[in-house]
Amino acid sequence: MRHPIAILVLLLAACSRPDAAEKAPAAGAEAATASAGPPRQPAAATEDVDPPDFADPRLFLNLDSLRWAEWETDVPADRDARLRQLGITPVRADSIVEFDPEDGYDPNGERARDFHFVDFSGDGVTDVIYDGAWFVRNENGFGAMEGSHIKLYQVIGGRGVEVMDHHGTVQRIWKGAAGQPVSFRTVHYGCCSDPAWSIEYFRPVRAGDTVRYERRHGVLGRAEMVIPTKFLPALRRFTVANDRYLLRGSPQVQDARTGEHPEWYEWDDRGNVMAEYGRGARGTAIAERTDSTGRVWWFVRMDGATPPRAAQIDAPVDHADRVLPIDRLGWMSNRFLTPAP
Repeated sequence: MRHPIAILVLLLAACSRPDAAEKAPAAGAEAATASAGPPRQPAAATEDVDPPDFADPRLFLNLDSLRWAEWETDVPADRDARLRQLGITPVRADSIVEFDPEDGYDPNGERARDFHFVDFSGDGVTDVIYDGAWFVRNENGFGAMEGSHIKLYQVIGGRGVEVMDHHGTVQRIWKGAAGQPVSFRTVHYGCCSDPAWSIEYFRPVRAGDTVRYERRHGVLGRAEMVIPTKFLPALRRFTVANDRYLLRGSPQVQDARTGEHPEWYEWDDRGNVMAEYGRGARGTAIAERTDSTGRVWWFVRMDGATPPRAAQIDAPVDHADRVLPIDRLGWMSNRFLTPAP
């Protein structure tokens, strides 16, 4: 018997996109897997240094899930018992509910198997990462929220201290230098017919013995966007040389057609247009394709430091109401894109 929806308090603070867009964009058979020997993080990462997978398009555009078994250390025989020892209490329902595993999550709340034992802080003590479905308990009771949830607990003095709470799922991890914390990348899908999906990179910030994480870089994509599987021999930096230049979701001119309703993921009546850039905007070409008219298209990552003049999807805002720069993926005609020398 499926669980009664009436028992759940549906809170919509963080959600996933609808079934039509559930499949994560993949880079095809040529894409490298996320588990293939994670590269070591550069010794001194700064805002001016690209994240470590930007240089490899096959890896960068691969959104396969992380294989936790390759990262977990000192896994306890009884995860529930170990969580209790650390003072970590999974969010659980007050009573057991029958459910269908095909629903994709357990409505009874956070499962012990979604708590992973990894020394992310680099201090030699095994910490805990929750990466699973999103549940809450507050003054309204127990509830299930759409989307996935990440919580990091650093083990300090034998107790788990929560140092991060964020939407999304951990998708890639990079080791730090010996004794240093890891950095990682997450992937997150939009909520409630929101067509956006995003990749975010996080880096550690120490405060005494505590390791917390801050967003280092973000990359924005859109549902149903065409993702290339063949790439340029080398990344190609460029500058936009024309005003009102359009970033599109597919390598073709597809403006709105009279009398037709836009697809759920489109920007009102603008067809496959995703954003409009001005002269001087910068980006990086990753792949190239020629359409049936002979027009050459580049699949690009537009630099968040030169944001669009207008866009279907707004840049994210942090807790201090500051707009966070975010790169945007899509297709541009290369006619007015000037390659860097």
